[in-house]
Amino acid sequence: MAIQVAELARAGITPDWMPGVTPRCVPLEIKINQHGERATTIVVGTERVKTRGKWRTVEVLACPVTWRPHQEQIASARRGYEDWWRALGWVRDGLLAGGMLREVEVDNAMPKVCPWLSTQLRAISR
Repeated sequence: MAIQVAELARAGITPDWMPGVTPRCVPLEIKINQHGERATTIVVGTERVKTRGKWRTVEVLACPVTWRPHQEQIASARRGYEDWWRALGWVRDGLLAGGMLREVEVDNAMPKVCPWLSTQLRAISR
């Protein structure tokens, strides 16, 4: 965690907490041909149907899907942000309590604790 706090501080950025990301249902595989992109399908069964007066056996096709990014991935990224925020507060408190910095003043300002909550509230209020 110390290395992550130091690297992010040098770069002047915060950890990626996946802002604005929502899980989407996407096909597991896509095939591309001259007509464009299509989701791959698998046979999940057969059915007998009457077409033009004749009984025929047809394949029942389905498209396997998944959720991307998965909800656990988003939760993990946000837990990582919260861990970073706690570590940053610990460093700030240690610098204030130690009084070792002579020429630098340590401010009490911190990034938002859970910035995704204010983003969700804005989206709901629209």
